[in-house]
Amino acid sequence: MSTTSSKRTAYSLVGALIALVVLSSTVHRWNSGGDSHLDRLNPTVFLRDPTNSLSYRNHLERTTSPPSQITHSPTLTFDHIYVLSLPTRQDRREQMEELAKAHGLRITFVDAVNKNEPFIRWIAERAVEVRAERLEIMARARKVDVSTLGGLHIGNDWLVQTPSPDSARPFPPRNDPRYASHGGNWVEYLEAHASAGTLDQLVPSDPQLNVTAALWDPNERIAGRQVNEGVISTFWGHTRAIKMILENGDRSALVLEDDVDVEWDLERLWSRIERRLPEDWESAFLGHCWGKELLKPQYLHPHLHRSSIPLCLHAYALSSAGASHALSLLLNPWTAYQTAVDTAFPSFISFNLLNSFSVDPPLIIQRKDGPSDIQQGVGSKWRGLLMDSTVERIRRAKGLEVWEDMYDENNLDPATVFRYGTTRKCH
Repeated sequence: MSTTSSKRTAYSLVGALIALVVLSSTVHRWNSGGDSHLDRLNPTVFLRDPTNSLSYRNHLERTTSPPSQITHSPTLTFDHIYVLSLPTRQDRREQMEELAKAHGLRITFVDAVNKNEPFIRWIAERAVEVRAERLEIMARARKVDVSTLGGLHIGNDWLVQTPSPDSARPFPPRNDPRYASHGGNWVEYLEAHASAGTLDQLVPSDPQLNVTAALWDPNERIAGRQVNEGVISTFWGHTRAIKMILENGDRSALVLEDDVDVEWDLERLWSRIERRLPEDWESAFLGHCWGKELLKPQYLHPHLHRSSIPLCLHAYALSSAGASHALSLLLNPWTAYQTAVDTAFPSFISFNLLNSFSVDPPLIIQRKDGPSDIQQGVGSKWRGLLMDSTVERIRRAKGLEVWEDMYDENNLDPATVFRYGTTRKCH
């Protein structure tokens, strides 16, 4: 071998060793989460594909993907994404804006109402009056004592549409002479004041009314299900969001609460599921609590099912027809504000009154990382799991601590207990 050839070989080996050391150091810094982020690295190190092995995949992506999968939609193909939020909770609004920015989404805030507003107690007084009348009608129709009626579970007596399960006849019209200008319908009277911006005129006869005591259901064993000011204000807020869907003429819309976390690949995941919904769908739960939506078979997609009893309302979509139908059920003067709104929705679904679908596992979960505006603490400790949390990515980018979920075999979440039939109890 010539001297020149030997030197060239030596130089090549040295160059290769240097490149290997640099690449190894770069990859180590990236994996160890040091101060070198992807945007500071030489992209050719990670994107170089000398064999062009992705060319066929890219070809298939371009030529066979549905438009919704390859074209970004700032509203996830809905006409609007509404976020129900108290105007005073700027912290939550900022978090939702940051989440939306991470996905290139456009959101519209819907103002929730403070539970201490006087008209909330005015609503509670009307609910008390209705409940007393409703008990008498149901007891007479079923030939039972009023003491046997009640409960606040899914499908409870306060939400059934007929006085007796043996009859298709609905409750009689409730003509309250105080609201004669609106056909005796107290809910229409309330909505008229909302439209006119005169809710401040609805003052309860007892400003110090103890709502929980007045609407206490003795047949409900779980105290957290009892109706209080927060329950009524949340019910009101969700009806505001649904009314906005109708007022804006949306063909479909997504409603979110302001404490959610979403899958990093939300748009692509939803685009594959959304196209499998039938034309007559009314509601679709992109998020729900505790995973009981596997009762029905898969519906044209491994993660889509007809809804069973989807709990929680932090992420649901409505078609135009679904919004109209849901609102008519929620604002029926015989059922309005009698229970929590997130009990009403699954109850109507269980009565086969809404054509509803659920994504399971959910694409959107509750964060449960801050105080609730409805109840003490942060609600349930089981916040659900995501494959790739957007909130975690945001926190890591800021150098903040990330909640690390721990598997506790002796304290399994309700979804696991339901799915796998374990005898272990969740405390």
